[in-house]
Amino acid sequence: MSRKIDSYKEKLDKKLKHVKIWRRMSNVLFASVFVSVLIFTVVAAANAPPVVIALASALTASMDSVGSWCNLVWNQYQEALKEKRELVNSIHRATFITIGDMENVKALDENFIVRIESLLKNAEFAITEEGFAKLMMDEIKKTVAMFMETLEESDGQARSCHRHIIQGRTVILKRINYARQ
Repeated sequence: MSRKIDSYKEKLDKKLKHVKIWRRMSNVLFASVFVSVLIFTVVAAANAPPVVIALASALTASMDSVGSWCNLVWNQYQEALKEKRELVNSIHRATFITIGDMENVKALDENFIVRIESLLKNAEFAITEEGFAKLMMDEIKKTVAMFMETLEESDGQARSCHRHIIQGRTVILKRINYARQ
């Protein structure tokens, strides 16, 4: 899962890089067209019919609004990509926390299994050796106490993991809903 998130994050980084390049290229193209229109206007003003002069002045006036619109479109696209990247970063952080919590639960479960096996061995030994039954019962009681502590730790860790997962999911859903608005 983490590799998929990293791969998607790399794709978004490439898109952001390409957006910056395309934006620069469109600005250069727009500037050259604007300069061409200005030159056309100056040349047309010198010795052209009134219709050509009116067309040239209309083109010059509309160039400003076209430039503003292009910048607006590029800004919106770039912001959308940045929001997606931030969302992917949030998912990556939540995944990392969840993986850590799951590893902690796994370690506690392995400790739990070791203690159960120890308890079973002590019980078998107490059954086979009648003289050591009282001594083994005390040992089994100690093991059961440790067993219960491990069980409580596992329960607490599982609850913490569950809480982290829900919090991460809530944060991600809020960001998705915010991005849609």
